[in-house]
Amino acid sequence: MDDDDGRKIPAEHAAELAVLYEVNTSWLFGHAYLRVQRDRELAAARELAADLVQDAFVAAACSWEILRELAPAQQRVWLRSTLSHKDTDDFRRRVVLRRIQAELRCKYKTEEPDPERQALAAAALEMTIKIIEGLLARQQTIALMKWADHMKEAEIAAELGCTKAAVTGQVHEIRRKLRNGLGPYYPFTREDGEGGVS
Repeated sequence: MDDDDGRKIPAEHAAELAVLYEVNTSWLFGHAYLRVQRDRELAAARELAADLVQDAFVAAACSWEILRELAPAQQRVWLRSTLSHKDTDDFRRRVVLRRIQAELRCKYKTEEPDPERQALAAAALEMTIKIIEGLLARQQTIALMKWADHMKEAEIAAELGCTKAAVTGQVHEIRRKLRNGLGPYYPFTREDGEGGVS
């Protein structure tokens, strides 16, 4: 089993993690469903709740060396807190993606109605969203901080607790994925102050 960063989860923990999963899945799903149900725009609350539960257990598997030493009640607190953080992050991503959609619509808006241009802009927007949603969780976070929150790479590094070089490398990789995925629809042409497309 791999986590989001591709690290292997030790096989010797599999039985313990299976017990944790079996004991807590239904309870954690109920908690997740109550959290996501509040978002009335979300048609698939059950699917999102299931995804959050899965993400929480993947995080538990990655932190099992610490988590296995906790009492069952403390493990539940850890699972609930982790799920809540992941839900908050996911909610923030959805809000930012909506804002990006509005910004992209404004960028491609023309004075005269141009159905062909509108169709191309809609296709480019849809492809951009799919590419961003297909990124690793950390790359999604960096992309949203960089282009939606307009943060500098040094600010992102400070926020994430990593080096600026690590962020720069991730931004370069994200741009490569956008260029490859969007091809001629890639909308950026000018460079920003950090040697990349703004």
